[in-house]
Amino acid sequence: MLLPAPLADLDLDIASLWHAIDKAAELCKLAVYVARVDCEPPKILHASARATAITGWPLDQMIGQVPWVILRKDQWPRVRQAISRPADAPPMALEVVMVRPDGTEVPVEVAATRITGKAGEIYVFGFFVDVSTEREAVSALRASEARFRFLVEAAPDGVVILVRGVIVFINPRAAALLGAASRELAIGQPIASFLPPDDARLTGERIAEMFRTGGEMAPNEYRTIQDPNRVIEIKSIRCDWERQPAVLAFARDVTERREIQRRMVEADRLAALGTLAAGVAHEINNPLTYTQLSAQRIESLLANVPDETAVAIRGHLQEIDHGIARVASITQGLRLFARGDDAPPSAVDLTAVVERALKMVDHDLRHHIEVARRFEAVLPVRGNPSQLEQVIVNLLLNAIHARTGSAHRIALAIAPRGKDSVALSIADNGHGIPDAIRGRIFEPFFTTRPIGEGMGLGLSVCKTIIDSLGGTIEVDSAANRGTTMTVVLKTTRSLAPTRHAAPHPQTGPRARVLIVDDERFVRDALARLLTSTHDVRVAEGGEAALEMLAAGSYDAIICDVLMPGMNGRELYDRIAAEYPDLEHRIIFMSGGTFTPELEAFLARVGCLDKPFKLDAVLSAIEAKRSL
Repeated sequence: MLLPAPLADLDLDIASLWHAIDKAAELCKLAVYVARVDCEPPKILHASARATAITGWPLDQMIGQVPWVILRKDQWPRVRQAISRPADAPPMALEVVMVRPDGTEVPVEVAATRITGKAGEIYVFGFFVDVSTEREAVSALRASEARFRFLVEAAPDGVVILVRGVIVFINPRAAALLGAASRELAIGQPIASFLPPDDARLTGERIAEMFRTGGEMAPNEYRTIQDPNRVIEIKSIRCDWERQPAVLAFARDVTERREIQRRMVEADRLAALGTLAAGVAHEINNPLTYTQLSAQRIESLLANVPDETAVAIRGHLQEIDHGIARVASITQGLRLFARGDDAPPSAVDLTAVVERALKMVDHDLRHHIEVARRFEAVLPVRGNPSQLEQVIVNLLLNAIHARTGSAHRIALAIAPRGKDSVALSIADNGHGIPDAIRGRIFEPFFTTRPIGEGMGLGLSVCKTIIDSLGGTIEVDSAANRGTTMTVVLKTTRSLAPTRHAAPHPQTGPRARVLIVDDERFVRDALARLLTSTHDVRVAEGGEAALEMLAAGSYDAIICDVLMPGMNGRELYDRIAAEYPDLEHRIIFMSGGTFTPELEAFLARVGCLDKPFKLDAVLSAIEAKRSL
């Protein structure tokens, strides 16, 4: 074998040289081999210990073998082609797969060069290295990158990388959130180009602050130019991108979350308003009750007043009665807004309810308003008479307030709607409902009337009532054309129509009645009205009532529900324990309750809702006397 000129002068034999080369290669973890390729067939002449370790072939079995025998068969043509190159062919490197005797495949990288011996023989001198671990690492890295890319590409949140405010990477979700036409078109664009001016300015300030302080920035919400109604929450951190400082931003669509939060805040506000409404209704109903009873007391005293004066006073009393009915309707709406009405529905004569509602608003209808009726015979509807009356009164008042001139007209019609429903329509020729607010008319506390002329609960309460009965309210309106509100209710054939019971006439001796109420004006007004026909005693609370019961019996006990100290429910339980069966003679009256437990209790034992008229009290007393 020929040695290079500088090495020819060294006093080294070939064995020593190979030994040195093997040792040096071993330190570099390289396998060494030598093959002669100018004979047929070519054959391996030398292999290092690492070569035998990598290939798994014992040295004595490798020596003399053709070079490609240790390779996988599909690799043979490549090696044969390399060996058949001209004698002066340059060095070469290639990657091949060796096969160990046990069948294990080992990828190796081979580097070889040709050496010409003294007699002109051609040898191949080369190194090879096991790259299986490297290949596995590369494969694992590629798999990891593929998985990472898949996760990023399929992520439900947006991922954006910015370098100096310019997008250098963006996943499909982020492109959609920003409103980009495509990912490709978004790359290279400033992030500010997708944001409104104020948000773009804030983004720049926050990124600058993050790089200045080196800390993370709390998430912030942004809008986009493409969809101003969408709310995007972005969380950003610092990172490196191709050896440059960058920003990694995660974007999430929080539009729905923000809407839910808004609704929760609105629900909390309405819950607070509901509690306030219930309290206001209760406080109003007490003075309303004694005002109503006092008005009736005045009317009963008119028998001794000259006719002309009595007529004038009765006119004023009618005005008072009308005002009380209006206020009572408002407080009933407040109570329904707060908790609803759980009274079970029954079969209701809708025509009769409409006639009663018309009488309640008769005072307002007198002022140059023409009322037309077209009532067809219909089946009873499923509902609650007092609730339906409240709905109709509210709709009539809205129609009255829609008046724009002297020729105002309201038309009411009742007709069947299909086989199982009845439709009541209330139409006016007033100013109508503008398109801009038509979608809000059923919202609680929404009103277009001046302050002091409406609370905005009327239509909201109407919808709540009708929805609870399985019915609908239809709206047909146009500005300056008028409005038609149509209430559609289900009919019922299984229940008899509910009718208002007539007052029970008093029979027999005077009844003994105990009135229990902490509100002095209520109990005194009620006592004055009942004294002429009953023997009445009053107590300002539960303890005083128990003392009176210990001294004598009563045919009826009229008791307020909410009182300081011992409330009506607690008094009921004490009476049931100390005077069994007497609790059934209690007539509860209430201006409103605040707990579901009390509501359920009163639904079971019965209650007069404040304000009430004397007839209702007399009827209740006679019913208790008959027990």
